[in-house]
Amino acid sequence: MELKDTIAESLESRGLWRRAAYRWLTVLDNITDDAAREAIIRRRERCLGHAANLSPDGRRSETRRLYKIQSRYNDGY
Repeated sequence: MELKDTIAESLESRGLWRRAAYRWLTVLDNITDDAAREAIIRRRERCLGHAANLSPDGRRSETRRLYKIQSRYNDGY
């Protein structure tokens, strides 16, 4: 069994752990299979664990870095 949700996986790959955890919770609401629900719960807990390990300063610097990259693309660079 393979769990796939492109939105949640995209959020995870960008390091947006809290948003990914919320997305997994949304996916969990639509699943009826107990094994799949358990796998989603584990994946969500992993996201929350990553989010808890990030210090506020780490989040701030990462957000600033991503904002600078985004603004460069918006300026036509």
